[in-house]
Amino acid sequence: MGSDFFFSLLADEVAKFSDLEAEARLENFRRDHPDYDIKELVRRWVEFRLRQAGVVYGTPLVSEEEVTQGVRSDLARRRAVFFAILRVEADLAMEVGCTVSHCSRGWVRVAELMVCFALLGRKLRLARTIHRRIGELPEDGPAPAFLLALARRVGRHVERRAYLAGNPLIGLPVHNGFNYIDAKTLGRLAVAYFERGGVDPRAVRRVLDHQDEERRMLMEGLIGLNLAERPASGEVRRIVRAQIRAAGLSWCNRWRLRRLLRHPAPAEVVAQAVKNERFGDFLLEQVILGAVLDGHFSESESLYIGRLAGLLRVPPAELAVREARVVDFYQSHKAYLDAFMVSTAVKSYRQQLLSRLQRAIQENLGVIAAEVRSTGELADLVKRWGLGERLGGAERARLRRGLLDVLRTVPSLAIFSLPGGAVLLPLLLKVLPAALKPASLVERERQRALDRGGEPSDSGGRG
Repeated sequence: MGSDFFFSLLADEVAKFSDLEAEARLENFRRDHPDYDIKELVRRWVEFRLRQAGVVYGTPLVSEEEVTQGVRSDLARRRAVFFAILRVEADLAMEVGCTVSHCSRGWVRVAELMVCFALLGRKLRLARTIHRRIGELPEDGPAPAFLLALARRVGRHVERRAYLAGNPLIGLPVHNGFNYIDAKTLGRLAVAYFERGGVDPRAVRRVLDHQDEERRMLMEGLIGLNLAERPASGEVRRIVRAQIRAAGLSWCNRWRLRRLLRHPAPAEVVAQAVKNERFGDFLLEQVILGAVLDGHFSESESLYIGRLAGLLRVPPAELAVREARVVDFYQSHKAYLDAFMVSTAVKSYRQQLLSRLQRAIQENLGVIAAEVRSTGELADLVKRWGLGERLGGAERARLRRGLLDVLRTVPSLAIFSLPGGAVLLPLLLKVLPAALKPASLVERERQRALDRGGEPSDSGGRG
């Protein structure tokens, strides 16, 4: 990276940022959540924007071209993702400024972003120095030399914070989780900075202590998952110790995590440390991701995740939806997966998840087919889709709504009724059209398959 990479990135983001668009997005969010006071509104806004940007999974929603264009090495592609994360964080800090009626311009805004990033790097003295010199900045013209020099200092700390190296066993989930926690922390630091109009050490310390606790809890959950099946080998302990060192945690939290390598915390201990529902949801998603990247889903891992979900008051059907969301997200962003060389593991986990759900569908296929047959238009749409006919947008929407209505009548498939359950509908549509065929047609197709020496399909005979 060039010495001025950080300054150039911030200057570009400031130039592109629109206060009016940011305020419009916030106003829409405020209208949808009228019961939030200003503090809760800002907290929820930060989390909403990061989830919307994909950072809850550790990767902003960038195009494949942004990640891969003009670069070939894994390191270069990982840096492209890192830059994308920095851009999301810079935009978030500027949006936070707008939420507290602090909308600056030009070099002043660049310097304020530098303060926020310096605070995230725990460089309070550097942050104070930058803030103190904001009054010396011109309204326009070239950037002063002192601003460039300060930006280089902040950039060096930001570059050290890049979690670019990771072993797929545990490195990527830590990378993802830390990116999300750090971005959320930057948003909180921006709130504290803009509301107070300066660097308040006590407020900054409270935010950073909270960050320390969240990172520790994340690593406890992931270490617990990793050790649920087997004791930590020397290689695993080496990887985890390296991750603990890179996290920059307090001495007390580093000691607690190293102790876990020999005495892993059960799910009960991990869940008890979770202080709010929103972080519990995030922790569960990251533990699911850890299981995805393991390349297989063992019974021990399944029991650990199930216990943790139960303790966090997440029912089994909703847990399955969350698993599907995680896998579906990574299947949709293969450029990022390839950058971290885990696409094979995700594909393997997705296949296992789909196989489990497919068995549940097959067991209830007769009931589902009977319900579909009783609805004229829906049965017609399913048959047309099964024959390969192209459906219009409105027809596809009616097909999805109709199938979800039918699935609500089958208790064991309540997963489809939950928010996000629709991502599983393609599974159902793979086997349902055959179940709606007349029995005589099914028998003829079965006989033709036997005459050709093939294996007859049993999916059509369950309707």
